[in-house]
Amino acid sequence: MNPDNGTVRDGVPDDSSAHDNCVTDSPAHDSPANDNSRRDLAGNAIPGYGISPDDLRRSAVPNGRQVPAALVVRVAGPEDLLAYVPYRLGFEPVESAVVVSLSGPRQRVGLVARVDLADLRLRRPGDPDGPDGAATARWLADHVVADGADRAVVVLYTATDVTAPSGAARRAADLLRARLDRRLPGTEVWLVTPTGFRALDCTDPMCCPAQGRPLSALQGTRVAAHMVLEGRTVAGTREERYTLRPAPEAARTQARRAAARWTDTYRRLLTRTRFPNGGAMFPNGGLVDGAAFGPRPAGGGAGSPAGGTARTSGRGIAVRAEQVAQAERALADWGAESLSLWRAAVRATSRAAPGEHVPLSPVDLGKIGAALADTPVRDAVLLSLVPGTAETALRTARREADGDTDRSTGAVMAQIIDPQRGIPPDEDITRPARAVLEAVVRHVPRNRRAPAYLLLALVAWWHGDGGLAAERVTDALGVDADYRLALLLRSAIVGGVPPGWVRREQALFHGDSRGDSGGDSGGDPRGDSRGDAGSDEMAAV
Repeated sequence: MNPDNGTVRDGVPDDSSAHDNCVTDSPAHDSPANDNSRRDLAGNAIPGYGISPDDLRRSAVPNGRQVPAALVVRVAGPEDLLAYVPYRLGFEPVESAVVVSLSGPRQRVGLVARVDLADLRLRRPGDPDGPDGAATARWLADHVVADGADRAVVVLYTATDVTAPSGAARRAADLLRARLDRRLPGTEVWLVTPTGFRALDCTDPMCCPAQGRPLSALQGTRVAAHMVLEGRTVAGTREERYTLRPAPEAARTQARRAAARWTDTYRRLLTRTRFPNGGAMFPNGGLVDGAAFGPRPAGGGAGSPAGGTARTSGRGIAVRAEQVAQAERALADWGAESLSLWRAAVRATSRAAPGEHVPLSPVDLGKIGAALADTPVRDAVLLSLVPGTAETALRTARREADGDTDRSTGAVMAQIIDPQRGIPPDEDITRPARAVLEAVVRHVPRNRRAPAYLLLALVAWWHGDGGLAAERVTDALGVDADYRLALLLRSAIVGGVPPGWVRREQALFHGDSRGDSGGDSGGDPRGDSRGDAGSDEMAAV
């Protein structure tokens, strides 16, 4: 199964041009863009939510809730939407169906969801685990409606003969249109082939020649030009977009050895913070059963041999307690140094110009990769993605948790998750952080990558990039199938739950509280899925 979803906030054709299926000048409104496609995720498609965080920060309403300030781009017709879809997916769709939701008087583009044409075939008798096209179509329709759509557009990407009634493309078009028309009458279907594009049912040869209008018309749109000026690119394939190619072997060897040494140091310190035989210190200095020198002998009163042993044990306990305290301080320093390595790598990357290669130390990357396996360090790195958290992140890395730290951590997580307090990610922080995490993945052995994959997934989800989030969370679970935080994030992605600031923006736009619910339509057809998504904010004048 191979679905993708996304939300686009761009200029798209208005009602007249879209229904006429021919190209005319027409304004449109802003809308976010995403796509999702990923195998190994339950559910046939993953709703993506992508609104530009930078644009959202540009304006705020008096009550403190922010709303997007859209970029201004003139849209010339349906070809602009077709030109935009690959930029939102990040790659050229192949043998795919893309569903786009449109809402409002200016046809705001919302959810953009892509699925493989093969996944829209009807389930065959005797193949209960095979693709269920009816369930996929229903799932997509549910999410389009939940997105607040007034109508929908389906775009088919195929090199096959669409006139064949039993062909995959025609079958997908008919199935999707039938399902969508039940709730959103007037669903259009557009066709993009290797030679051109046209409205599927258009019979006017002047508007829609049999071979389609030339694809060069899509490349020359104003939307495409804007994307190029923004530095956006479209990968030739989905794999090209998501693959993180390994670093040179020599660099990987350095990183692997550094990671092993850093892990050995961590384990040694962690062992020294515990008493032998599994015993540990209580906060008041007492011992649990089996700690230190074992239980006191029965009947050993003061002055007896047993009592002497007890006194000796007491002195030994004091010495051991000091050793444990020293190890705890050393472990705290290890966490602080690990966070310092992370911060230094992020600073170095943040100073680079867009597209500039930053040569990060393989040794440092190996240490960072090893340190992320420690939950406090991983959480400290996560906290560092939010502005104003330097002290909380350091205390977390040093294991200095207390009530204040817990409250601060909760407040930070609310800025990512909660629809009332959620804030958009700061690209100046998350961009270099993502680059460092990707460098860690390219350098360390596969069995050490799960925490870096998880953080990459979380950053992508926070940005509204459901497809990348789905890809990376599946990568994390491929390394560690029981990774709890990855499982939780996977559930949010599959369920279509966007980050808090997106949910707030949805509620503001639709004028209701639907954003607080995450917009989950509840549909969850069986099968594997894939997800790819992006984000933008644009509007037509």
